[in-house]
Amino acid sequence: MSSEQATDGLVTRSEGSVFWVETGGREIPCALRGRMKKRQLRVSSLVVVGDQVIVETLADGTGVIEERLPRQTELVRPGFRGLPHVIAANLDQLVIVQSARQPSFKRRLTERFMATARRGAMSALVVVNKCDLEDKRVVESWVEPLAAGGAEVVLTSAVTGLGVDELRSRLVGRVSGMAGQSGVGKSSLITAMFPEYSIRTAATSEGTGKGRHTTTSSRLYPLPGGGYLADTPGIRELGLFEDSDEDVAGVFPEIEAMAAGCGFRDCTHTHEPSCAVKDAVENGEIDEDRYRNYVRMRRRQ
Repeated sequence: MSSEQATDGLVTRSEGSVFWVETGGREIPCALRGRMKKRQLRVSSLVVVGDQVIVETLADGTGVIEERLPRQTELVRPGFRGLPHVIAANLDQLVIVQSARQPSFKRRLTERFMATARRGAMSALVVVNKCDLEDKRVVESWVEPLAAGGAEVVLTSAVTGLGVDELRSRLVGRVSGMAGQSGVGKSSLITAMFPEYSIRTAATSEGTGKGRHTTTSSRLYPLPGGGYLADTPGIRELGLFEDSDEDVAGVFPEIEAMAAGCGFRDCTHTHEPSCAVKDAVENGEIDEDRYRNYVRMRRRQ
């Protein structure tokens, strides 16, 4: 079987040992070159969606991945024995999807996802779906502390169409990853924004209140108008790595700014006197729940 040429390509999805690569205006199934397979045995995420690769195309329309090019960003979660497992690569932003109800909104989990985005060198966009199931003023009160801390937030409903156009406009022209607990409606939002894609969805379990998994592998969808969207498997328990000082500081900028006024440089903001952060919490200048999650995340380091 003769080869035709070596070209650059983009990994758009994977199915077992087959990687689908977009190259030369078409998507072709590819296998790993033998030396790449040996590396794959040692690394669980050697090639993932979003990776730029060198592909040698074959006469039968398939291809062989010769090399993976350096990654600019990585969406990572702990894998076997706590080792890094890359879910997607070269994303511009992480779209963090929560739901107002079924399952209920979890701001602390959202803040941990935001730290994940910073760890992977991505910007973060917070999306609250299923807003048709809760009073708008209640939802706004949940996200107000996030917005006050500088987070970008979009309120949506895949059922009524609320916020769908706004969310679509924030994705076009960028390479985004969509992450969140199972059942928050990631796949439903994708279908609402881009009806031409057929995404399998499922209702939330009535018995547990948890979402049922509908996405079993990551896939990169090309968007009308440019850009891509990666839909990643549902995540019920995030299982993050320990977050660095910089990751945490980026998620809670209002607390970090206030910490500059503490009486001690190594203040933990838990028991020390002359703590500007604790004073701000007591005075209502800093949201108490965000303060508690900030301290919890700092203690994990």
